Amino acid sequence: MLMALATLGSAWSSYQASLWNGIQTFLLSDASRLSREAHEKAMMASQQRSLDAALFVQFARDYYSGKTDFAQFFLERSRPELREAIKAWVATKPAKDPNAPTTPFAMPEYKVPAEAQDVDLSAQSSTAHDKAQKANLTSDTYSLLGVLFTASLFLAGLVSGIDDRKARQVLLILSISAMVLAATVIVRLPLAHRG
Repeated sequence: MLMALATLGSAWSSYQASLWNGIQTFLLSDASRLSREAHEKAMMASQQRSLDAALFVQFARDYYSGKTDFAQFFLERSRPELREAIKAWVATKPAKDPNAPTTPFAMPEYKVPAEAQDVDLSAQSSTAHDKAQKANLTSDTYSLLGVLFTASLFLAGLVSGIDDRKARQVLLILSISAMVLAATVIVRLPLAHRG
């Protein structure tokens, strides 16, 4: 009976370790993909900020030199978030009010959506990576339990080949101890399912 339970425990542990290893692989793949997408958004945000800065410089130069047609031309070609920030900034009368924000980039209206997407994707990547680490630990634990069940099986198998009663009892106690330890841990582990 002990040998049968140890065999089943060893097989179940190997199966679960394999499933958790697969889960870890897919989670790491997700983490990597999300990280790549986050880097793309970060680069896009940097490019948008650079373009916004160039458009603002042109706008400000023309606006303060009285070339309002040119200033309006640059304003109309800017991103909506920059356009709203510039309008709000101009409304603060920065040329006359020393307490006004120094640029429209300090205005709450100025947003770069790609930055928020970068932060969100980075957080998702980090979460997937953390889950992958937990899946790895679970897989490793199941593998260790497989070793304990196999050790229990081995020790139980040795019992029938030894004539000395005391040695048989020691081997049987060790076998049962390994089985109980492994069984105690295995019932607390999460289960993975196919698919």
